[in-house]
Amino acid sequence: MLAFSRFLQRFITDTHVFFALKVSCALAVILLPGLYFGMIHETVAMSLGIVAGAIAEPDDSLSGRIKSLLLTLTCFWIATLSVQLLFPYPWLFAAGLFSSTWFFIMLGGLGKRYSSISFGSLLVAVYSMMGAAQAPTIWFQPVWLCTGALWYGFISLCWLRATPNKPLREQLAQTCFSLARYCTQKAWLFPSSADEQPSIHQKLAILNVDCMSSINLCQEMIARRSEHPNQELQQLIALQAINEQIHERITSSHYLYNRLKEDVHSNRLLDGFREQLRQLGSAIQQLGYATLMNNHYEVSPGLLWGMQALGDQLQFSHEKTPFSVSTVNALRFLQKNLQEIVTLLIHVDETINTTAPPQNSKTTVKPDAISALKQIASHFNFKSPLFRHACRMSVCLVAGYGLLALFDIKQGFWVLLTCLFVCQSSYTATRRRLFQRIAGTCSGLLLSLPLLWFSPTPSVQLVLMAIAAILFFAQLRSNYSMAVIFITLYAMTAFGLLGIEEKSIILPRFVDTLLGSILSFGAVTLLWPEWQYQRIPELLAKATRCNSEYMKAIVSALQTSEQDSSFNQKRIAAHHADSALAQAWVNMQTDPKQQRRYTKLCAALIYRNHSLLSYVSALGIHQELQGSLFEPQLIRYAEFLFQALEESVTALSGRNNDAPIDLSSLSIASPINSEANADQRAGLIQQEMNLIGIMTGEILKLSRLLRPLIQSHGSDQSRFWSR
Repeated sequence: MLAFSRFLQRFITDTHVFFALKVSCALAVILLPGLYFGMIHETVAMSLGIVAGAIAEPDDSLSGRIKSLLLTLTCFWIATLSVQLLFPYPWLFAAGLFSSTWFFIMLGGLGKRYSSISFGSLLVAVYSMMGAAQAPTIWFQPVWLCTGALWYGFISLCWLRATPNKPLREQLAQTCFSLARYCTQKAWLFPSSADEQPSIHQKLAILNVDCMSSINLCQEMIARRSEHPNQELQQLIALQAINEQIHERITSSHYLYNRLKEDVHSNRLLDGFREQLRQLGSAIQQLGYATLMNNHYEVSPGLLWGMQALGDQLQFSHEKTPFSVSTVNALRFLQKNLQEIVTLLIHVDETINTTAPPQNSKTTVKPDAISALKQIASHFNFKSPLFRHACRMSVCLVAGYGLLALFDIKQGFWVLLTCLFVCQSSYTATRRRLFQRIAGTCSGLLLSLPLLWFSPTPSVQLVLMAIAAILFFAQLRSNYSMAVIFITLYAMTAFGLLGIEEKSIILPRFVDTLLGSILSFGAVTLLWPEWQYQRIPELLAKATRCNSEYMKAIVSALQTSEQDSSFNQKRIAAHHADSALAQAWVNMQTDPKQQRRYTKLCAALIYRNHSLLSYVSALGIHQELQGSLFEPQLIRYAEFLFQALEESVTALSGRNNDAPIDLSSLSIASPINSEANADQRAGLIQQEMNLIGIMTGEILKLSRLLRPLIQSHGSDQSRFWSR
């Protein structure tokens, strides 16, 4: 019973299930009067409004959610009424579809809140097409669709009032899960061969994308709730700070891992480091579950014992067969770094419960109308991915509508709905959605065949439609293919309730999906595509520049014992640039073969960029290293590294450097005096600077190799546009 209770608690507090429960409450209430009064068409329209309202719902505070709801209802009313008024006039409808699609997508340039509302508005417009011909009056669909969205908004506001910080708690738990996966993957470095290194580091760079994405989402959610702080919010803010510290420590590196087998002769010691990283990953995952369910968190005694045993094993191995000074210093600081993470986990409850409320030293600056207009205006050019996506989606939807009008396809609105869901801003996302959509639709149509055989009553169909909607939202954010299956069942049931014979739409429904998928794929491939090989050099240059700025902040802190006010911002910027680069590399693997260029060079640079960031982070996490330990020789060497990184940025931008740096000078740092060498802390600084120098030299060498390829690509583009 205890195990079942824990499973039930975890199931109910799951992010996706919690979202589906909220939708189910809204649907359950409208089903009752619909069944009792026989208001089948009104109930179907309201349920469609609930689905669109749930998809359009942004995360926000209570006051922000009210404003978003009012804006959502306004956009929904305009979209549905426009469809109803213009539907009898094909040319006017096509013009309105193009302009409204472009407007709503460009509105998303104001932020994620407006992006969600814009997509929901386009979705409810397509839903309006489904019943436009059967609507008794022009007001029928606008009224009932918006009523459904309003009802869901009311339920959501009540839900948010009862659990205002639930979304933030869920996202913090997801951050812990991402950190746990990163920690578990990093365990494979102990030990690993030189051939395994690139693969492991690339996986770590990709996992860091999830970590930074989750951390960034938490920061945005905290910022939206900062106007109305409470005790629970302060605890969650403290937990966010702990997650950021764990992330910085986990992503740091103290050694060239491909030399571990050669320099560390004790396999038992290396196995101990691997096991501790695995146990840390498990402990961080348990912290995520405790956060999600708001339970007390306690570190496993086995983790504490293992950490003590690791320290003893390190001391024993060194005494038995001494390691080199650099090796033993690196291993000691690595063990100390893991110990600090354990200390953070031990004091989690104490930290979040004793966090003082923040002083109102910072006030959130709300964007005014002028800044909002400037933000939108910045996207009015073809260099903006948002502008290209708005034009692409507008053309795609109008082309789909043109095919419906040209061939007189009845109930072909699903072509537009498929375009809306499948056509994404990138080739990779569109391709992924395309296969998921086709597979989900085929499965959903097969599962809907019993509706043809048994012909259930309208009451049963309404209940089935509600269940399908709930399951759709339970899978929407985690498994899109499964979500498509349930939304297909939902649509088939709605067809039947609206008086459309299901037998007549099984095959057309599948054909519509194929047609919409082909249109979407063609649009993202032919209309202003942006292949990843065109973006990666720019992202590499940005990541290199951010690493350089982060390193400058660390060197300054080591010299003055004081962190610059922008230190944390530079650290986060470096990790964001690294994750954006890794994401572009992942997307590049799905681009057409003819659009994958200089892949080996890019892979080598991405791997080394993440390694460089890890070595730089190792300098930043040991606060006790600050002070006079940073010798003048190392200061000069650091300045030399900054110049090398700047030349790398220049090369990655396709420009030539007037005074190229000698690569041989980057292999080892300038020696420091023997007295400081005896100090383990000074030795660690020198060793980390050596590692940074080695990685900087490799990045500079590869950047010089990539420069002529970038210049050649730039000249090809110039000739293309000149024609």
